[in-house]
Amino acid sequence: MLYLIGIGLNPKHLTQEALECIRSADPVFLETYTSAYAQGSLKELRELTGKEIFPIQRVHVEEQLDSILASAQSNSVALLVFGNVFSATTHVQILLEAREKGVKVRFIPGISVFSFLGASGLDEYRFGRVSTIVFPSEHYAPDSFFDAIESNQKMGLHSLCLLDLDPAQGRFMRASEALEIIHQIELRKKKNLLSSVPLVILAGMGSESQQIKAGSFKELREWKCEVFPQSLIVCGKLTEKEKEALRELHGWNGNG
Repeated sequence: MLYLIGIGLNPKHLTQEALECIRSADPVFLETYTSAYAQGSLKELRELTGKEIFPIQRVHVEEQLDSILASAQSNSVALLVFGNVFSATTHVQILLEAREKGVKVRFIPGISVFSFLGASGLDEYRFGRVSTIVFPSEHYAPDSFFDAIESNQKMGLHSLCLLDLDPAQGRFMRASEALEIIHQIELRKKKNLLSSVPLVILAGMGSESQQIKAGSFKELREWKCEVFPQSLIVCGKLTEKEKEALRELHGWNGNG
């Protein structure tokens, strides 16, 4: 049996079902490349579960998946995922390969940043395609997320942008960095996505230090926040209730 278990955004987010499955499994792996705790540590997770937990990177999952699945044919093996299990397509691929090899899989959902969209004051039903903004480099600077935001805006929908991170290096993209990346693409493409719409930053959701800030591009590109991970919402067309929520709950002054 292979357990795919979402462990939420801090150790206290573990459900009773998840805890029971982790304690029954051996070995227990934690993938550390798609997200990270907003609060808490691997040490706390080990103490809570009473298990030795082995952190693994993407390369380990990709290169050692066959051996993990082979072990799961006769033992209970757990792969822990920050947030929710299937928010990253890598984990869907694991499910597909397990099915191909005849390995039984049980998956347990977890709390993720998607669980907190309602706290922004925006209607969860009015979000469009989700995208990820990655750290640009000299040889790798994809901008498909820009097209997704633009497409959502044309339909009046909000855009949730997940921001790149490298937990092993302690590197987390700031929402202000993401805004600057989008702005540079705007200039290059002679488009205007940011100046006329409200923006929302979600920071450290699921932690005691979580923050939500709404404002204009000019305001939020200067907003300093040291709580991670961060996400960015580029708003679409707002309802009156959404406008009220952004003003009263998150400091929006009504400017786009």
